[in-house]
Amino acid sequence: MPERKVADTRDVISVRGLKKSFGDNKVLNGIDFDLFEGEKVVVLGPSGSGKSTFLRCINRLEEPTSGTISFEDTVIDDKNIQEMRQKIGMVFQHFNLINNLTVMENLTLAPVKLRKFSQDAAEEKARKLLRHIGLTSKADAYPASLSGGQKQRVAIIRALMMEPEVLLFDEPTSALDPESIGDVLSLIHEVVDKGMTTMIVTHEMNFAREIASRIVFIDNGKIVEEGTPTQFFSHPKTPRVKEFLDKVL
Repeated sequence: MPERKVADTRDVISVRGLKKSFGDNKVLNGIDFDLFEGEKVVVLGPSGSGKSTFLRCINRLEEPTSGTISFEDTVIDDKNIQEMRQKIGMVFQHFNLINNLTVMENLTLAPVKLRKFSQDAAEEKARKLLRHIGLTSKADAYPASLSGGQKQRVAIIRALMMEPEVLLFDEPTSALDPESIGDVLSLIHEVVDKGMTTMIVTHEMNFAREIASRIVFIDNGKIVEEGTPTQFFSHPKTPRVKEFLDKVL
């Protein structure tokens, strides 16, 4: 498949001068970044480099210390954040399902309250998605009865229920046992193959190589290098990326 030219499409998310500190700990040190429509960006880097904080700032789950984040030319701020979160979905490392709600209730709560779906329409959509991932029988189950892989697949379709324009994945397989990882990665593959604009933080190198249209490498809170998977994995430009790849491949 030929690699996309991002210049041919519009930027959906634009980040300028993003910095984030926790007390004296500077986690993000000035990030400029554009995500283009239809892109599949995979964010790589060592633990503690700021990858997850970067994603959480985009969705304003972490408040930036300075800098701006825009969605389709609109700066995301306190006044529009709830509207923007309907357009920018997120799948978390630890699922974030509501434990005292059934799977069906987890899937339909936000579409009914925020997107004004009717309950019947939301449940019909949820059943279709559950059927697609082979979890129809779990509709009335509570999250505690699900395996980690099942929880994460439910979390992914919960994000899809909102029909977002962009989907962020924050290390979606890091809390899973090895047997569950393949099922979750297959579902993510399916989502991005349908054209969803995505950003994925992951430690799965083979998955990153297969799925990405662009790799972004972050270290010490800065983007050190970015490029296509072929460029990044076969012809890294910087000594830092070469060092990283020598350790993880």
